[in-house]
Amino acid sequence: MKKTMNKKDQASQNLILKISNLHKRYNEGKSNEVHALRGVELTVKKGDMMAIMGSSGCGKTTLLNMIGFLDRRSAGDIIIDGVDTSTLSDGQMTAFRRDNIGFIFQLFNLFSFLTAVENVETPLLLKGVNSGLAREQAKMMLRELGMEDRLYHLPTELSGGQQQRVAVARALINQPAIILGDEPTGDLDSTTSYDIMELFRRINKINQQTLVLVTHNRWIAEKCDYIVHMTDGKISGIEDLPLIRDEK
Repeated sequence: MKKTMNKKDQASQNLILKISNLHKRYNEGKSNEVHALRGVELTVKKGDMMAIMGSSGCGKTTLLNMIGFLDRRSAGDIIIDGVDTSTLSDGQMTAFRRDNIGFIFQLFNLFSFLTAVENVETPLLLKGVNSGLAREQAKMMLRELGMEDRLYHLPTELSGGQQQRVAVARALINQPAIILGDEPTGDLDSTTSYDIMELFRRINKINQQTLVLVTHNRWIAEKCDYIVHMTDGKISGIEDLPLIRDEK
């Protein structure tokens, strides 16, 4: 007999991210201890495109780093795509992050000595994918992002927008469950920023991939489904953007 899921089970299956009572303290136990995150509670559904906003020092980048396991939490739980990450060893965490989370940074973080296609294929090679197959998949991804004529250019030979497209391709190549962006348009002019955000929306809409973006820019945030506002290490409010949701 086929088991029917109740509403609670269905809601749980639809979550890509669940954060419970998340704390982060720097210099723990010392007189100069900084409590960067204070009991953050947050859920994100699969296919959401979410922005995190707040003043400098509010904890938004720290929260993103916790989600991406670029830093260790002091307390609390982070569940990604049904996996309780507190149960993973360091080695398992590294593999989980590689296979399930894509990162896009403000300063691109490309390897300066590698061409565009070599930068994009690197996550696949680290995963153990055959070099020939990795190269073809990287080429295909770059072509989809309009970079077919820049495959063998070094980062220094690319514009800022082109470098960010390479960074996006690299973030997408493993088909991660969730993509994290830390000020991904912060180093770009307004026209290029608009193009990159349109690219994010297309990826989100077509592939139903979840994006979590940290930004200080209101119009960038308004390209998302909703905005999570942070103040003093806590979530101070969630602002829904129904017009964007309706478009999806």
